[in-house]
Amino acid sequence: MPEAEVKELIIEEKDSVCTLTINRPEKRNSLTSNLLIEMDSELKKIKNGQKTRCIVIRGSGDKAFSSGYDISAIGKIKDDMMRDYTDDHPLIIASKAIENFPYPVIAMINGHAFGGGLELALTCDLRIAVDNALFGMPPAKLGVIYTYTGIRKFLNLIGLGYTKELFLTGRNIDAQRAEKIGLVNYVLPKSELEDFTYKLASEISGNAPLSMSTMKEMTNSWQKNQLMSKYDEELVKEMILKVQESDDYKEGQKAFAEKRKPKFQGR
Repeated sequence: MPEAEVKELIIEEKDSVCTLTINRPEKRNSLTSNLLIEMDSELKKIKNGQKTRCIVIRGSGDKAFSSGYDISAIGKIKDDMMRDYTDDHPLIIASKAIENFPYPVIAMINGHAFGGGLELALTCDLRIAVDNALFGMPPAKLGVIYTYTGIRKFLNLIGLGYTKELFLTGRNIDAQRAEKIGLVNYVLPKSELEDFTYKLASEISGNAPLSMSTMKEMTNSWQKNQLMSKYDEELVKEMILKVQESDDYKEGQKAFAEKRKPKFQGR
């Protein structure tokens, strides 16, 4: 008999709380287009079911919440992480589904969260992290750029100074510093993470649905309206194109594949 297909996204409903588990532990729960599109579809189904009042998103295992976009998938989809996402980009689609879900979505960060995985966690309404988790945004170390829509989430959550620190140094930070700068709401030992998260999710699910959905929409409206001027948008597009055509861009991808430190020349 053929082996049963392993699902990349596992859905578990219990009472009024639903868990979405990113199930790619062998790839440190890296994100693929198919997984993100499925997340969008499942969130819409859950929303239409009208039973769930709180969502928990987590990674499978205890190594990573998500290590970011699958590097092999990035290679197949030109400039996925190097240009501003369009509305039909899978990460944008999944992010909008989280934002548009009427009730709170909790990221239970049960391991490391990098790149697009960290952005996905930031899109959630609350973040609860295990105390040995690391967080990072590596574009500067790969010779690529990140999107304005993604950076905007960091600006609104942790402010200008800490956003610049994360993106311009490319350094990872630990869970304690992530809590200090407001990147996560709570930090717990591994033994307490799951129990704390689901107790909070259960408490949230008992709150007034109309009140929660209205307040979530109000706070999301602030996030949506931080737009670039047309001039700045065109300037950034020109800069993005220059990055995409640079030798450093090619060197960053090559060095990553060869597991070595890149040698950037600024051209």
